[in-house]
Parts: sequence; C-alpha cells; structure tokens
Amino acid sequence: MLQIALLLFGAQFVRDKAKYLWISGLLWGIAGVLIFIDGFDGQTYFPLKTFGIVLLLESLITLSVAASGIGAQKAVLYFKGGVFFFVSLIMLVDARYSNILLSVIFGFSYFVIGLFVIASAWVVRFPRWRASLIMGCLQIAFAGFLITHSSATVSFFLGVLMIAGSINTLRVAMRARQLKNATSVFQLMVPREFAKGFTTKVKGSPAPEKVAETVTPPLAFTSPLTVHIWTPEGSASEPAVPRPVINRYIAAVDAHGVISTGHAALEASPHVYVSLYPAEDIDRSPSEFFRLLKATHDNDIAGKYQPDYVTESGNWCHSDKKIHFHGFNGEALHRFWTNYRKDEIYNLTYRNCSSSVAYSLEAALDGVLANRRGNWLTTLKVLFMPELWIASQVRKRALTMAWTPGLVMDYARALRAIVHPVPQPWYKRMPWKWRSTARDQAS
Repeated sequence: MLQIALLLFGAQFVRDKAKYLWISGLLWGIAGVLIFIDGFDGQTYFPLKTFGIVLLLESLITLSVAASGIGAQKAVLYFKGGVFFFVSLIMLVDARYSNILLSVIFGFSYFVIGLFVIASAWVVRFPRWRASLIMGCLQIAFAGFLITHSSATVSFFLGVLMIAGSINTLRVAMRARQLKNATSVFQLMVPREFAKGFTTKVKGSPAPEKVAETVTPPLAFTSPLTVHIWTPEGSASEPAVPRPVINRYIAAVDAHGVISTGHAALEASPHVYVSLYPAEDIDRSPSEFFRLLKATHDNDIAGKYQPDYVTESGNWCHSDKKIHFHGFNGEALHRFWTNYRKDEIYNLTYRNCSSSVAYSLEAALDGVLANRRGNWLTTLKVLFMPELWIASQVRKRALTMAWTPGLVMDYARALRAIVHPVPQPWYKRMPWKWRSTARDQAS
C-alpha cells in the first residue's frame, strides 16, 4: 500500500520524506514487539475493549461507504467491513471467550492464506517463488501458534501485523535511498526486466561525456489514457459455464470446453498502444493449461504487439470495460513503452497482456499526484482512502499468482478512484447523506 502511494506522489516526495519512513517504520516495529511480548506474561495490558470500539467504528464507516464502490470494490469493502464488524463484536462481548473465538478465526484465516500462498508459488513458479513458499509456511506456523496460545490472541496477532508492516516500511525506506540520483519510483516497484529505461545512476560511476543537448518538445496525447478489458466471459465464443469468481479472475469455459482468459490493453493515443499477444495461438485445452501456468522461461514464446485499438477491435470485438485516466505521466509511459516493446516475449502467467498493461499503467501514474503533496493532511487523506487498500491487495494477489484481465480491471478502477477522487469525502458518502442530497435535488 505504501509503495503505491509513493509511486503516485513521485520521486521528489520520496526523497523529501525518506527519513520519516525510517522513523515511522522503527517506531511502528518497536510498538509491535512490545505488544507481542505483552501477550506472554499472562496479564495483558493491551486495551482490548478500546481496540474493539475503534474496530467497530472502522467497520461501520467501511460498510457505510461500500455501496459507493464500483464492481468488485463494493464486494471487497462489504467483506472487509463485515469481518471487522464481527471481530469487534467478539472483542466487546467477553474477554475470555473472545480470545478463544478470535484464535480460531485468525488461526484458520492464516492457515488458508498460507496454503494459498504455497499452492500459488508451487504451481506458478514466479520469480522469488521460494521466498513466497517460505512465507506461506511461516503463515501456517503462525496459525498453529495462535490456536495453541489463545490467552492473548489480539496481542499476538496485532504485534505480528505491526512487525510485518514495520519490516515492509523499512524495506521501502531502504530502497528509497536509491532515489537520490534516480528519476522514478516505478523502478523500485517492478521486476528489473520490466523497468528498462528507468536506470539509476550509480554513485562513483564515471560521468558520461557531455554532448550537445537537444530540446525535444513534450508529447501531445489527443485522448485520455484508457485501459481496455475484454473479460473472459465476454471474449468466449459461446456462453460460458456460470462460475462468477473463476470467470472474472481466471478463465471462462465455453460450451465446447475451450478456455478463454480474456485480454487487456492500454491506449494513450496517438503514441502508445500496449496490447501483447502470443505470436501463435496457445493450446488452451485443460490438459495443457496447467503446464502453461508456470512462469518459467520454458514457457516463453514469441509474442506480437497489436498496432492500435481500431485494428484489434476490428479483427476481434470491442472491449467490455473501459477505465479512463484524464491525468497521467505521458513522458514516463512513452519511455517505458519504448523500451518494453523491444522484447517480443510472451509468457502466459508472467509476461502476458495483463502484466504489460498493469506495469504500463504504473509507469503512467508515476508522480501523478505530485501536485497534492503540499502538506501532511493531503498525504494522510490519500493513505486512508479505502481504494488504496484495495489496490494493494489486488497487486499483492497478482504478484503471487498472475496478472489477469479481471485483476487489472479492479486495479485500474481502484487507482482511478485515487487519481480522480469523487468530490465528497468518505463521511459525505454515508446513506443519510445520499437521502438528504436526493431530497435537496427533488426540491
């Protein structure tokens, strides 16, 4: 979540605030260690009731604004608010039984998440999959720890959560030091092979020979940046088997058993159109599909880029969904695309149409909120936007599994809500505010 926020605020913001990242990360980690240790002495000082009240208020706010979400955002917000509401009620009922129930709930959740992480790492074999495999095993071990140490479940859970958040913050702060001479936050977020053209100047390296500077006029884009999504169901030749979640995020199966994974493209006319295809059709039969899920070089094949949306839609069909961005970093997008298109390689789970669009979109949004970083209040408003949390969760799942058109659609919608927020803050999106607004308009 922090990485996405820093990407949107830009490199200059990261340079100015890097020391605050170090301080906040250290303090947050120390607080997490103290809360975790507090659970071992048999008498916890952690204010369980107070934390339950805060969590209850958070759940009510989330549930109140969930209806204003778009697509999967609405379901995610309702799920998050519902879980927080249920957990907060358990905390407020009875401390003794609360710890037992919470240990079972948190333990089971971590067990399921750990299994999912292990399965994804083993099947997909994405880069650094071994580290993800170890992380999944640690999550399962922590699940067993929570179930067997139910006397202070909240202290253990919150302490580990804060320690993990502190480690991630310190990692971001450490990588932010690399931006002293760099120009882009984007290079810190994506794999190296996707960040070509965003190189960092190494300290101590010989200075390049001076050449006559040529002034190039800025690129003129004639339309907003548009993310095109062909959903798996919409791109299937015949009506697919009704499986909403699988059809949305993974693939749809038509009446003949052919698998359709959908497609994603990014358009910023007239200079950029990102649409990566395999040069030859991939065997998408069920017997071959699971072999192709591995993100290894063995599955790298030749790819090809479509010239423009008019040609692609004319040869196939129009996209189901379109997400528009009226503010974007056109120079960064064009620089990324110029270098990215030099490699015509396609990999179904690692370098596919969806990952190409996701990283192109991140390059285009690098520093797009630079004009909103004037004070801490504006920064905190962005950090507490529910869409930022949704975007981070979508990105985390995509990196440990694979980018799919459904995930790109949810990711783009969440980022658009941050870049182009609704005029009203969250407290004006409450149900009673809707009713009063409707009455005012009617009168």
